[in-house]
Amino acid sequence: MMEPRIIPRAEHPISRGYIDPDALKVLYRLHRAGYKAYLVGGSVRDLLTGRTPKDFDIGTDARPQDVRRLFRNCRVIGRRFRLAHVLFDGGKIVEVSTFRRRPDPEDVEPGQAGDADLLIRSDNTFGTPAEDAVRRDFTINGLFYDIATFAVIDWVGGVEDLEQRLVRTIGDAEIRFREDPVRMMRACEFAARLQFEMTPAVRAAIAENRREIRKSAAPRVTEELLDPLRRGWGAPTYRLWSETGLLHEIFPELDLELRGPGAGSGLFWKMLAETDRRRGGGERLSDAIILGVVFLPLLFRAIRTRSGGQVDAQKLLLLLEDVVNPPSARLSLPNAAIHDLKQGLFTMGRLAELRPGDPAARRLVTKGYFPVAVSLLSLYAAASGRYHEAAATWEDLLKRGGGRTPRPGEDLRAAIPFPEALIPHEVHPGPHEIGFPDEPQAAAASPRRRRRRGRGRPGQAA
Repeated sequence: MMEPRIIPRAEHPISRGYIDPDALKVLYRLHRAGYKAYLVGGSVRDLLTGRTPKDFDIGTDARPQDVRRLFRNCRVIGRRFRLAHVLFDGGKIVEVSTFRRRPDPEDVEPGQAGDADLLIRSDNTFGTPAEDAVRRDFTINGLFYDIATFAVIDWVGGVEDLEQRLVRTIGDAEIRFREDPVRMMRACEFAARLQFEMTPAVRAAIAENRREIRKSAAPRVTEELLDPLRRGWGAPTYRLWSETGLLHEIFPELDLELRGPGAGSGLFWKMLAETDRRRGGGERLSDAIILGVVFLPLLFRAIRTRSGGQVDAQKLLLLLEDVVNPPSARLSLPNAAIHDLKQGLFTMGRLAELRPGDPAARRLVTKGYFPVAVSLLSLYAAASGRYHEAAATWEDLLKRGGGRTPRPGEDLRAAIPFPEALIPHEVHPGPHEIGFPDEPQAAAASPRRRRRRGRGRPGQAA
């Protein structure tokens, strides 16, 4: 194996001051115990490009049980891939993995499609730092930072690809994508997030193997679908997934709408861009909200095609079931998020019409999905240019209540006031214009008959 490229401390921008203090504690204790201790993967890539890493993962030649003996606050997890998690206050986890090498041939099993269908069944074979570097997915993720020398170690050409702004697989792209098809999604996400270009070999391998993504476990695919939306680069990532055909294999309903001639695709990209802007500004958005952005164009299409643009409350509930349930089951989306998503989409249209002082509004504000509906209406207003005043009114009310989701059974009516000054002065367009029903009209209450006391049945003496 070739010698690594060593970038000494004076020639790279990584400083210990940029590394999480708890991760430094783990690195130093491993080093003092006589083990190699490297910062690995995406954290090194992000630090070299001036970004703040999401996680600080550590690679070492210590075995998982050795790490556990060193740290009382440690647990070993996993079967296919044994990892040590060192736990700190606040729920923080520093992940420590033992250097591994490529699996033995008996651990790479051919699938039904033949010997070309490579799926890794076991990845627990320990190795050297060099072997660990070459078994990673992309060159920009194969860089190590050595706490002993403060140098960056590059076995795979990752520093050069960072300089040239390229996403390149380590080894043959087709083989790496057949080993783990989720890597195709990650290639697009890295290119979108870092504003890099995928190499022609990577693009060609995705085009050739995009159907392989169907073999991946649904929870892993779903996590990759949600991650860019949670972190603020959803719009460019979803564009690349759509361009490469991956989105068609994962979420064909959404891809069909984005490629169609209707207005839904334009609204979707604007809402994604607004979601990214808010996440970049530090605003917290729940999974139900970001999934609402994804499902809203599908709901609009269903309303246009099945109901002629107008639906009542009952039909809307049925449409939501038809639109949301099949993809949710296929992708194993979280049940709690899906419940809030459907309720939030249903309620969003009602908020466009309701006045904050209405009795129906007072009931809605106590619901756990109320913040989801307000956020979706706000995102829709920012992307479409409509319902600005209604969205601003409800956002203001939500902030007055602390901006928190009510606990089950909690009544927020005392926390969120309904002064007349907050009631919108303008009459907004009817919700049928965006495909949502008018507020159902309550039946007129008939006067209740008083039961007369002291009178018996006919023929009975009083």
